[in-house]
Amino acid sequence: MNSDFLKYQAQTSPYPLGMEVSHAIGSYIYDTNNKSYLDFVAGVSACSLGHQHPRVNQAIKDQLDKYSHVMVYGEYSQSPAVQYCKLLVNHLPKELNKVYLVNSGTEACEGALKLVRRVTGRSQL
Repeated sequence: MNSDFLKYQAQTSPYPLGMEVSHAIGSYIYDTNNKSYLDFVAGVSACSLGHQHPRVNQAIKDQLDKYSHVMVYGEYSQSPAVQYCKLLVNHLPKELNKVYLVNSGTEACEGALKLVRRVTGRSQL
């Protein structure tokens, strides 16, 4: 497997670990020999609550029973997203009363730059 990993998948560092992950639970990832490693990388969906959090897993399963992905960016009303936005707004100062959902730091930065341009009226920052 490791030779295929090096041959077919682009690496992000000159000396990748190449450890094959078997599974992950909580804050730990496990290799194919069942050796545990503390997950200091903590990918997108595991950084807050860990791997295989039962409530997160159940919420994902419940959502997948309905639909997996439809248009985002405020085109369709989707109950889970609306509920989340409402909850978030209720914890923010009253001036911050809308949420723009994105899926990455890159999109968040792009959105912030667009907002700065709109508020200032400037095209160059």
